[in-house]
Amino acid sequence: MNRFKTISLGLAFGASAAAAAMAPALANDSVLEITKDPKQQALQTVDYANTRFSKLDQINAKNVKKLQVAWTFSTGVLRGHEGSPLVIGNMMYVHTPFPNNVFALNLDDGGKIVWKYEPKQDPTVIPVMCCDTVNRGLAYADNMIILHQADTTVVALDAKTGQKKWSVVNGDPKKGETNTATVLPVKDKVIVGISGGEFGVQGSVTAYNLKDGSKAWRGYSVGPDTDLLVDPEKTTEHGKPIGKDSSLKSWEGDQWKIGGGTTWGWYSYDPKLNLIYTARATPRPGTRSSAPATTSGR
Repeated sequence: MNRFKTISLGLAFGASAAAAAMAPALANDSVLEITKDPKQQALQTVDYANTRFSKLDQINAKNVKKLQVAWTFSTGVLRGHEGSPLVIGNMMYVHTPFPNNVFALNLDDGGKIVWKYEPKQDPTVIPVMCCDTVNRGLAYADNMIILHQADTTVVALDAKTGQKKWSVVNGDPKKGETNTATVLPVKDKVIVGISGGEFGVQGSVTAYNLKDGSKAWRGYSVGPDTDLLVDPEKTTEHGKPIGKDSSLKSWEGDQWKIGGGTTWGWYSYDPKLNLIYTARATPRPGTRSSAPATTSGR
């Protein structure tokens, strides 16, 4: 099924409602603090609401023609670059498509490289990716730069030194699972998705603990209610309960195992409601294969 989903981060799946009520109803404090300052950028979409709007007004329609190059920087990677640099204090963090190098540049020193991270990834990941070898960017939280690599490895780097603090593998490229998306740090978690709809990937949204990278929970796009992490009576579609194991009923047999919509797109978060909002890509019923990728699933 290709339905929009909302997931309450205030609830610890499998825990009691009473325990959930005691959980803090705040987003990650470091992210919230930075998003208040338009001179800094911690998220690819500027804020949790995904407005992509900047309040900076030093450059405007009247003076933009006077702009001149101050300095330039080349990543050395010649494929499609997607996503934006992050700016934290006097540091700019730039990422590349595969192999997903990360550079920390000193804005007070003409863009001098302070550190760089060059992951070693198996190049056989490249032909599994769609579309191009892009990566939609980094995120910042708790003095860490967070990257989701093409091979699905999620990495947390010390923002000052580039030292790897933790890493975790989110999927398996041999099954067609890759990554082209950014990540979303919320409270003490980082939310990540998965790409690979063309290859029969069962899409999912996963939360890892920011402290150490351990997995907190995973919700799939399709499958039994226990896999979706939903209450069939409280989860609604067009105002009506979806009913028990609703996603299984829209597939023939067990095709749901190789057809669930992937989750490579953008996520947003409402701190007041304590909800994240996700969407699913095009469902892809069929069998896993090595057929060329198309633009419809990711």
